Amino acid sequence: MSKTTLVDELKSIIARSKDWATLELEYAKLTAAEKITIIAGMAVAGAVCLLLGIATLILLGISLAFAFRMFMHPALSFLAAGGVMMLLMVLVYIFKQPLIMNPIAKMLTKVLLK
Repeated sequence: MSKTTLVDELKSIIARSKDWATLELEYAKLTAAEKITIIAGMAVAGAVCLLLGIATLILLGISLAFAFRMFMHPALSFLAAGGVMMLLMVLVYIFKQPLIMNPIAKMLTKVLLK
């Protein structure tokens, strides 16, 4: 039978505590890296969607101008198409909170609090 002294028990507890703290730190690092990766992926996907959306709006504006050209002078058709695009921009600005800010906030809080 081996008797362990109080000092040996304390050394064992301290060693286990150091191991536990090291493992918790590694877990925190991995969790932070995962969350940063998810947020960066969402940002890149958002940037790609934004660029594709801008290109789509440009092409839709041009096609709208050519559609208006059937009814009015070509210069006025491009002005009318520009007016429609300006109206869309104003509507997006007015409704930016429910259309843009709230979904982004929900995604970020879901990632950060998960």
